[in-house]
Amino acid sequence: MLLKSIRLNNIRSYESAEITFPTGSVLLAGDIGSGKSSILLAIEFAIFGAKKGELPAYTLLRHGKKEGNVELRMQIDSKDILIKRTLKRSNDDIKQEAGYVIVNGIKKDGTSEELRAIVLELLGYPKELVKKGKDLIYRYTVYTPQEEMKQILYESKDNRLDTLRKVFNIDKYKRIRENSRIITASLRERKKHLEGFILDLDYKKKGLEERKNEITGIDKRINELIPKIDEVKIIISEKKESVGNIENEIKELTSLRKELSVAEANLSHNISQNNKLVDDIRKLESQVEELKRDLENKKADELDNILKKIEEKEKEIEQAENSYRDAIRKIKGLEARIESCRDTIKKIESLEICPVCEQKVDEKHKHDVNSRESKKHEELLEQVKNCQEEESSLEKVRLQLKKELAALMKEQSQFNVLKIKLENLNEKTSQKEEKAALKEKIRKEIGLLNAKKIELNSKISKYSETEEKYKTIRKEIDELLPQERFLELEKRKYEAEKESIKRFIAGMEKEISEKQRAKERLAYISQLSNWIDELFVNLMSAMEKHVMVNIHSQFNELFKNWFDILLEDESINVRVDEEFTPIIEQDGYETYVENLSGGEKTSVALSYRLALNKVINDIVADIKTKDIIMLDEPTDGFSAEQLDKVRDVLNQLNMKQVIIVSHESKIESFVDNVIRIEKRESFSTIS
Repeated sequence: MLLKSIRLNNIRSYESAEITFPTGSVLLAGDIGSGKSSILLAIEFAIFGAKKGELPAYTLLRHGKKEGNVELRMQIDSKDILIKRTLKRSNDDIKQEAGYVIVNGIKKDGTSEELRAIVLELLGYPKELVKKGKDLIYRYTVYTPQEEMKQILYESKDNRLDTLRKVFNIDKYKRIRENSRIITASLRERKKHLEGFILDLDYKKKGLEERKNEITGIDKRINELIPKIDEVKIIISEKKESVGNIENEIKELTSLRKELSVAEANLSHNISQNNKLVDDIRKLESQVEELKRDLENKKADELDNILKKIEEKEKEIEQAENSYRDAIRKIKGLEARIESCRDTIKKIESLEICPVCEQKVDEKHKHDVNSRESKKHEELLEQVKNCQEEESSLEKVRLQLKKELAALMKEQSQFNVLKIKLENLNEKTSQKEEKAALKEKIRKEIGLLNAKKIELNSKISKYSETEEKYKTIRKEIDELLPQERFLELEKRKYEAEKESIKRFIAGMEKEISEKQRAKERLAYISQLSNWIDELFVNLMSAMEKHVMVNIHSQFNELFKNWFDILLEDESINVRVDEEFTPIIEQDGYETYVENLSGGEKTSVALSYRLALNKVINDIVADIKTKDIIMLDEPTDGFSAEQLDKVRDVLNQLNMKQVIIVSHESKIESFVDNVIRIEKRESFSTIS
């Protein structure tokens, strides 16, 4: 892998910048805090995407900006590759958006994780390491942030070994041992369970044999019952055959008795009906005689004369009513005129000025008007009196006519009752004749039914012995049936008991079979557990140890070589023990890394990192990042002499592209290219 260029847009302190990376050694120069390391972080973001804990998204997007992106162009083998990733700020978080990868002009869009998978495949990183989240190979071979340079030196030996196992891809041996312990623990639990499960196997086998013996005893009892049941069935069959021979006669007898019962019921009904008809006829004759007496000397045509008289009388009453109302109206009219005369007399007496001519009214005029109105008043009173006499006379006539009408109406009512009685007489006479005819018909039917009854009784008497014989045989059958049922029930009871035991035996056989298989599994598990504990785990430890010995030998030589180049001090020697812990000897005594000076610590850390880089690149054969390394402030605390030694380190690295981040101006003298970075206010720029 070789870097070609990177474009930054709103990434950390960069608003918009593009950096081109030549081959050879490249120095990113600038003051502390100018934005040099941000370029290396942007490269890592382009390749792997943001990662919680290692490279969070919120540390990359420039403050106050809604969106930012990185475009990284690089070459892997002969492939030209362009990667673009984007960050976007939401209300309460910064998220990675979809991006793309262009390989030799072919574009592939994808989510952050999809882009990561594509790039890791291009880099040739092992899939088992890719799944572990941390990009350990990249961190220990290509780029290690400055703050992590010395971290591995101060870790506990267990953490360091675990990290190295992952880097060298041999942590599988430890996982195998750990998984083996889990498996053997599970196997031991399984063994305990199986041992408990088969504990009663012999007892179950003995119980199974006892149950099979019970089946034999039940079969014997059933075989004893079968002849008895067959004997009873034969007797019952013979009895039923005898019954079948006389069943037709019994059916005929039953039919005759049913017919006799119907005849007796009809006879009883007809006799009852005949007696009722006799009573009804007697009552009707009495009622006819009584009606004839009531209608004697009565003429039905007199009713028409009465109706004519009523009609004439109603007309007379109507005329009298009209004359009476006319008299009343005439009296009321006269009374109104009398009242008018009185008002005129009263007004003329009090009148002083004429309302028409507005002249004074004299006494003579008042007297003439008064005399005229008084005379009219007297005449009207006389007329009222005559009319009142006429009214009184008309009222008497009207009342007399109403009395005469009421008398006629009463007489009409009597004749209506007479008419109803006449109709009733005719109806009763007709009913009496009908009932007499029906009585004669029923009398004949009674005679026929009596004859039929005698005939049926004669036929029934012929079957008296057959019925008794039938009853005797039926009784014998009824006595045998309970005995048959009892024997059948006994047989079914034994059969049910046998079936129950057979089901129990089937269950026991299944359980014994399962316990037998469990016993076999127990033997297999015991053998497997012993093999894992005694052979497999030891084999994995030996394999890991063998691999680690080879790695350790190469790593130790590289570590000492790089350290001797960086620090020419014969009083200090370094090496790594079997657990890859750096051992420092100063003046013949072992000391801790913490006791070294700043430049000495940096020399140990850088040597350790360079040794890791070389060993990993040699062991992991297919990775595509062997031609590049990035060193972030690798000379922290170095003296001027040690800075000169960096030139030798770069020459021995023999890599196509080395990118160094440093604020040491002396390094500029021995690198191939210098890219200067300045920061003004809050913006970083490339110059």
